[in-house]
Amino acid sequence: MSKYTASEVIQLPRFTAVGAMALGEQLLSAAKPAKKQLAKGIARVLAALASRHGELASALRDQVSLSEGGEASEDAVQCDRVLDGCWSGLNDFLTAFTKLPPGAPEVAEAASLKAAIFTGGLKFLQLTYVLQWSESELRIQRIRKNGLDARIEALGGKRFLAALEAAHAAYGKALGVTAPAATAAGAPPSVREALDAFTEALRAYVIKVMGAVEPDEPETQELADKLLAPLASWSVGPSGRGAARKNGKPEGEPAAPPAPGVALPPDVQGTEPAPADL
Repeated sequence: MSKYTASEVIQLPRFTAVGAMALGEQLLSAAKPAKKQLAKGIARVLAALASRHGELASALRDQVSLSEGGEASEDAVQCDRVLDGCWSGLNDFLTAFTKLPPGAPEVAEAASLKAAIFTGGLKFLQLTYVLQWSESELRIQRIRKNGLDARIEALGGKRFLAALEAAHAAYGKALGVTAPAATAAGAPPSVREALDAFTEALRAYVIKVMGAVEPDEPETQELADKLLAPLASWSVGPSGRGAARKNGKPEGEPAAPPAPGVALPPDVQGTEPAPADL
């Protein structure tokens, strides 16, 4: 009887090291409300995933966008300031509507948008460069995926969105995390190893979560759906392109066929992650 390893059974979307870090943040956040419901096996692999995610973040923090002297490049510093201003500006724009007289329809709408986009306020702007980019990426994905962009535009904030997306793109380029695959350098050994370790931990997590689903217990499927929702929706990116395709993969390139043994949710099946790029 043939035996399959986790890497053969579970296929993950293609993502860069920074993309993996962003995905890890989403998965860990999705698991927080359900921690008391998790079986010991799932809790154990979740802890391992969190540990590997932390190691990946540390490897990237030590590597991305630093010059030989350990200082951020002048371009990165300037782009960071511009992006900070754009996020702060959007926050101020929405806040202004909440100061209208009670009962105005814009009050509730703006408050709802602020709650969805600025969970935790603007604290993420104080993070180190690559971690801030990751948080910015997550928020832009959320805006696009949940249709918040149309709601912001309805309030007259189209200009804020355009400036924000341009600033985010420039920031990623300055950090070197969104460079085209044809010109991007391979990830240094520390980042590559951390990404590989995170990927294996993610596979183990998916196996445990899906293995806990019982056909006659719908609540187990509901829990699995919640835990893996970030992974299932990872193909949706901030500009309409899949987050899995930031490595220069053509939009229309077909996904690899699923491996035998485990049936993943439709959006989870895809190509293997590319550990060579940041």
